[in-house]
Amino acid sequence: MQETLLTPHPYIKVALPVPMRTLFDYRVPKALALRHALKPGMRVKVPFGKSSRLGVIVALSDISDWDEAQVKPLTSLHDEEAVISPELMQLCEWAARYYHHPIGDVIFHALPVLLRKGESPEFRTENWWFTTPEGQALSIDSLKRAPRQQDFLKAVQQHPNGLSQHAMSVLDLAVSAGKSLEQKGLLRREQRSFNKSGEKHTHQTQVPPILNPEQASATQALLERRHEFGVSLLDGITGSGKTEVFLQVMAHLIDEGKQILVMVPEIGLTPQTLKRFESRFNTDIVLMHSNMTDRERLDAWLLAQNGHAKVIIGTRSSTFIPAPNLGMIIIDEEHDNSYKQHEGFRYHARDLAIKRAQNLNIPVLLASATPSYESLANALQKRFSWLKLRKRAGNANVSKMERVDLRGQSLINGFSERALIAMKDCLERKEQVLVFLNRRGYAPTLMCHQCGWIAACDHCDVNLTVHKRANKLHCHHCDTQKALLHTCPECASDELFTVGEGTEQIESQLQGLFKDTPILRVDRDSTQRKSAMAHLTQQILQHDQAILIGTQMLAKGHHFPNVTLVIIMDADAGLFSADFRGMERTAQLITQVAGRAGRAKKPGHVLLQTYHPDHQAIECLCNLGYEHFAIDGLAERKSLALPPFYHQVIVRAESGNEQEAMQLLQTMRLELEHQFAPEVLLVGPYSAIIVRKAGQHRALVSLKAHHRGALHHATALISQWLEHSTKQSRIRFAIDVDPLETY
Repeated sequence: MQETLLTPHPYIKVALPVPMRTLFDYRVPKALALRHALKPGMRVKVPFGKSSRLGVIVALSDISDWDEAQVKPLTSLHDEEAVISPELMQLCEWAARYYHHPIGDVIFHALPVLLRKGESPEFRTENWWFTTPEGQALSIDSLKRAPRQQDFLKAVQQHPNGLSQHAMSVLDLAVSAGKSLEQKGLLRREQRSFNKSGEKHTHQTQVPPILNPEQASATQALLERRHEFGVSLLDGITGSGKTEVFLQVMAHLIDEGKQILVMVPEIGLTPQTLKRFESRFNTDIVLMHSNMTDRERLDAWLLAQNGHAKVIIGTRSSTFIPAPNLGMIIIDEEHDNSYKQHEGFRYHARDLAIKRAQNLNIPVLLASATPSYESLANALQKRFSWLKLRKRAGNANVSKMERVDLRGQSLINGFSERALIAMKDCLERKEQVLVFLNRRGYAPTLMCHQCGWIAACDHCDVNLTVHKRANKLHCHHCDTQKALLHTCPECASDELFTVGEGTEQIESQLQGLFKDTPILRVDRDSTQRKSAMAHLTQQILQHDQAILIGTQMLAKGHHFPNVTLVIIMDADAGLFSADFRGMERTAQLITQVAGRAGRAKKPGHVLLQTYHPDHQAIECLCNLGYEHFAIDGLAERKSLALPPFYHQVIVRAESGNEQEAMQLLQTMRLELEHQFAPEVLLVGPYSAIIVRKAGQHRALVSLKAHHRGALHHATALISQWLEHSTKQSRIRFAIDVDPLETY
């Protein structure tokens, strides 16, 4: 006992990636304490149960809440320096409290996968490519028959100090082309450390365009507040030049040696964003998204951590990327649901980024053509600075929106006669058409004509989607896949037919109607492979006339200057949703898709195919625009005591037994409800709309309150009760604070 007391901080509190909302105490062996200075943020190997686990030190302590004999010593120290900075540790601890989630899971979520597995935080070695004297002298035109080799050699010739593997990946060059050039004696390779601190940048710096008065005013306002915390909402119609505003603000911050985190909702937007940023900034830019390998993500993480990367472009998880000189966080398409994590650690990246900026006393810029109701409410209440852009950049005009009444019409492959005529006219003018349908696959349902059998998922209460090209049936909820059936399993009839349309079917039908026109489909199926989105974008920009078919992936932030006609095939989707956010999402999607038309000098036209042309929401959106629509929607939300005027928490219980989950929540309500403040309204338990998902039956309880304090107190009681009550059962529970899915 005396020996332990002589050791500085004899105990450590460790976070482990386990579903328990607590830290674990371990004893520091004296020999280890004398050799190493332990710090919060370091990784340690510790005994846990009958095995050992990797954990992260959260705090050093002189005392333990446990008897000394029960406190086990840590096994080993993994790091000489902390892998999580005090700033990020503070953010993780706040997030664990706010979202009522296990602290260990939150901290490990903030680390790249390789660091979670115990690997060292070190750069990899990589190939660097150099021209030989023959390769430097060779004319690019001599490789016309091998365009990939031509592109590769041209890139290396333009990099006299060598082309790194990272740069090669960014430029989308093929390794096979480099190897072929190496065999011809035109290139040579060297192995070097990936650390890019000595790499020179050769980006082409584009001259910034002249801003219009609205853009100039917004830019000036942002520059004046760039050294202090504050949230600005850049609310600009599609094509109004929002990106140009924050590019000019970013230029000032980069000149001041600051790092900027730019968040985008979809992986598909990162190549386009990267290309635009690289044309403007002669500095290092890194990407952070889930399509990268674990090794690439760790290298990007290290480049941000050592301050070398001045611009970080990432999706939701980049909220936690280390950046010692962070000067601003920009969240593009801030309204997008992709910023909310719907499984596991259910955080909202936008809200967490705002908290991080507040901790660092730096500004946050939220940009959108269709701001979320939450952000609009904050702007209306003067919590956010509201910067409006209501004119399109350059000479572009806002597209005209026309409602096409489908009532009583005979549709041809899902298209009205008006839509087909408009498409034909558009293509004859050598312009592009965008067809929007937010359903991927060939069809949402496969049915038997004889007995009415429907292909349903064995694990979820949903139908399987038909993917004809891949010859499969696919559940988009649990990822179950089966071979496409050609005979009915109930009555053995071969009269199976599809019900409804998906993007794959629309593509097939349009290929028959417009045989000589390039037809390009953009959805999750067509962009699964690495760089697929970049290739599709390149193809779209190469063609004068083309038909683009896509889901909501095409609605977000893309700039296709030759798209002049947008056809929204099913404008009614979401109008009668069970979710109170259904109308908001429908309006955002329609506005965003419509904004893809007429973004350059040619005028744009939008056709909304609808069976409800006189619906109040459709009329308001077409005639008055999104801002008016959203302000009306906010007034309705306020009258109904719904978010963002009231705060909400959803508690979900899941079990393989249909009654267990419901019974657990019912018992929880009976035992705890009397401890809640009177202002906390509790509804449920009730079944989810899709009751069974991935084999689990789901029950929900909804909590709502005007003040967050009372709501979080009730949620903490529920969290503790459920953790204790489910220890010995197979029932799982999840707490969703500020949920976007309430069913």
